[in-house]
Amino acid sequence: MHEQDTGLRMTIHSKKQKNLLMAIHFKIMLAILHVAILVSLVTCPSAVSQSREHRLGKNLQFHTIDSKALAGNRIGDPSRREMAVLLPPSYFAQTARRYPVVYLLHGLGYRKDGHLSQLYILTDMYDRMRRRILSEMILVAVDGSTVFGGSYYANSPTIGNFEEYMVRDVVGYVDRHFRTLGVREGRGVAGFSMGGHGAVKLGMKYADVFALVGSLSGSPLSVRYRKTIYRNALLNHARPSNLKTLLEEVTFERNWNLAAAYAKAAAFSPNALNPPFYLDLPFAGSTAEEDDPVWQLWWDDDPLALVARHSRGLRTLTQIYIDQGDDETMLGTEDFDRELVRYGVGHLHYIYRGDHTDKMAPRYYRMLKEFAVQWAIGGQVQ
Repeated sequence: MHEQDTGLRMTIHSKKQKNLLMAIHFKIMLAILHVAILVSLVTCPSAVSQSREHRLGKNLQFHTIDSKALAGNRIGDPSRREMAVLLPPSYFAQTARRYPVVYLLHGLGYRKDGHLSQLYILTDMYDRMRRRILSEMILVAVDGSTVFGGSYYANSPTIGNFEEYMVRDVVGYVDRHFRTLGVREGRGVAGFSMGGHGAVKLGMKYADVFALVGSLSGSPLSVRYRKTIYRNALLNHARPSNLKTLLEEVTFERNWNLAAAYAKAAAFSPNALNPPFYLDLPFAGSTAEEDDPVWQLWWDDDPLALVARHSRGLRTLTQIYIDQGDDETMLGTEDFDRELVRYGVGHLHYIYRGDHTDKMAPRYYRMLKEFAVQWAIGGQVQ
């Protein structure tokens, strides 16, 4: 804090006055310090970051929250998380207007790429809103990264409770600080790859929070197609002795499937009694049993396996949008599609020409347009 010249001057005429003024000065400074501490406690956990500049200016904001749901995780990942919030073109001009909101979940990969990998999507969608070819909405890019590469947006003592982080911490913060509609009918969750997987499960489990769900090449929607891949990656794998060695030796560039297996294990087979990574890997050792108990944990938390359990909640959703490339055969999307049909869950399944990461901006645009149609039908857009 820098001292400011207020233009006031005081002449001290006696020692008694001096002591009195010093006492008053001390009380004033103590009061100022008390206020400063209170302000810091209120603002620091949810402060707008000033460290990022963008051409959208105040329409693209970066906020941080201290998540109780992520605090105390075994691996020691940070519980303070940033989110990128895109505010639509009319947000600051139409101050009485409220907007639907979509939470965007990123895919698996390095922490530095996380939610920031979605900035070009936010920029593209803003331009489409400005040109009035996409209805206005708030978009929130959420940080779902972990030291292992990604959380799958699951609850886990190893990496933190990401389901609670999403539905309580993130949604609660956005509803308090921005002019959202504040009801489930005006709230969607969507994502790409790992984020699509997470969005589908969040929509299933928390149909009272979200009414619209979008999965762009959700990976996986059925893990059964990855069994041979992970078994081959893990067979005879010797676990590193510490986290530093793991991050140096098991990288996405060297062996994507092995790195992804660690991320999945932290999410789906955590073990608080198994340091230093606090997780169990399937297919450990020189043999790989078909009925591996750790693999069964992964299967039990699989979107396909969860449809029957959450079919009632799924049927209350106003939109389920799923896409996949015509070259993608290992996601289990077709099986998931058939399972939704089996349980009478309405949805839209779009197949595009291309592979996993092709045509990302047009795919987000297509999905968000479908969301906007549902909001128009329900009267949630102005």
